[in-house]
Amino acid sequence: MIVQLYGVTTAEDAAMVAGFSPDHVGVVLDEGIDTWDSVDGPTMRAIVAELTGCRLVSLSLSTDRDRVLRTVEQVQPQILHVARAVGGLGVDGVAELRTAIAPVEIMVTIPVRGRGVLDDALAFAPVSDWLLLDTAHSETGVVGASGQVHDWSWSRGVVEAVDVPVILAGGLGPDNVAAAIDAVRPAGVDSETHTGRDGDRRRRDPDKVRRFVERARTSA
Repeated sequence: MIVQLYGVTTAEDAAMVAGFSPDHVGVVLDEGIDTWDSVDGPTMRAIVAELTGCRLVSLSLSTDRDRVLRTVEQVQPQILHVARAVGGLGVDGVAELRTAIAPVEIMVTIPVRGRGVLDDALAFAPVSDWLLLDTAHSETGVVGASGQVHDWSWSRGVVEAVDVPVILAGGLGPDNVAAAIDAVRPAGVDSETHTGRDGDRRRRDPDKVRRFVERARTSA
């Protein structure tokens, strides 16, 4: 079971998270787009220096090809995670990016809003190395970092239908990751909101991170 953790915003937290040996750690470079977990260039470099033994995932919220390519150049990740492919970059845009950044792999967020998730997943799977299924907020519609779970039956359907590995995200933490794995059988699981510190979502909680990693691994 692949364990992916997001929301690392300090070098101190990066060292702590790396000590629990997750497979993937996600960072969000500031691209001039409003988001609570982004970091500037110097902070990003300090974080990356602590992530030995983990595959680095760089999230891009941009739908501008040149901006996304600059992010890859600056972060130099093993995996580029594009959050706004559906309704943004589109299948052709992702395919062009994938060719341009090879051998860096590409992960595409597929919003889980209902039956349409399967159509989106089938459309993007051929041009992706990974799919990440994430919750669309029930009120705002914003995808990602909502802390909300979605109907896992839709995610299970995607896992069964596509040939690329699927990372399950959306409201996962140490208290529900085992149930999520049992219900969906994904290739991996992702956590951000529910492994953050109470009262400071930009910082990771060591106990929550430890329990999430342990329970994900023992539930595989």
